Amino acid sequence: MKTDDLFDKIEVPADLESRLETLIDDLAEKEKQSKRKARQLRLWAVGVAASIILFFSAGSFFYFDRENTISLTAQTFHPDENTENACIEAQKALALVSVNFNKGLNQWIIANKEIEKSNKKLNELLRR
Repeated sequence: MKTDDLFDKIEVPADLESRLETLIDDLAEKEKQSKRKARQLRLWAVGVAASIILFFSAGSFFYFDRENTISLTAQTFHPDENTENACIEAQKALALVSVNFNKGLNQWIIANKEIEKSNKKLNELLRR
């Protein structure tokens, strides 16, 4: 017997094609869902790891910063030293802050005047 004759004798159900299409679509959807779940799991794991690293980094920063500040203040403060020198140094520091603040304030005043000029010109142009 020929193989063509064998295939002719096999009965194929009428809805076989639609069932196969449905099965293929379902398998493809399940594959997409499993990939999506795997991606969400990876993102969740990366987020948790980043949070833990951030937590420990911030904690160590504040811990070591506090430790250094305490040790520096303990080393630099000596009540029996000459307080006049400390007062003079503080005055110098305050004068430096004042000078720099005044420079910034002057720059702000100049910038504010330029902004006012620009606004006047802009208003004049818009009124035309």
